[in-house]
Amino acid sequence: MIKQLFCFLIAFAIIQQINSQNTSSEQLVRSTTSITGSSEIITINNKEYVIQQSVGQTSAIGTFETNGYTFRQGFIQPNVFAKIQDKNIPLNLKVLVYPNPFVENISISFDEEIKGEVKVSLFDMLGRQLFTNKFKSKRKININLHDFAVANYILKVRYSNRQYITKIIKK
Repeated sequence: MIKQLFCFLIAFAIIQQINSQNTSSEQLVRSTTSITGSSEIITINNKEYVIQQSVGQTSAIGTFETNGYTFRQGFIQPNVFAKIQDKNIPLNLKVLVYPNPFVENISISFDEEIKGEVKVSLFDMLGRQLFTNKFKSKRKININLHDFAVANYILKVRYSNRQYITKIIKK
């Protein structure tokens, strides 16, 4: 209990220090404390901060943005899906992606008739775009990804004014 309280106080002190030094609207993106695993949102000077705890992680860590740079420390990383998702487009495209995990090829199948262009993008787990291509109207699209390394990826499919985002695994 004392160890958890100590870690929380360190995280709180870091937030106060950053808050007093920077004037940007998003100074502390995420922070982690303690060894139990939970999240709390705190408000300081009308700004919200997320305090997260990670199992087995005993030091205060976090992500800081300053002067156009992002600094990360620790195991909890920013939400990559939020970086990839177009915020103004709903996530309501009905898509079936298979097989998952895959070896070389994936298939993307739609529940509806496709009358326009479909844009497919592949991202790594840090949110970097590795592949993008536009496909003509088809109910099923086959994509060869044999050149990519064995890893986890994020697939984004966009058609009309809708999108679908999912994690895929190459084995």
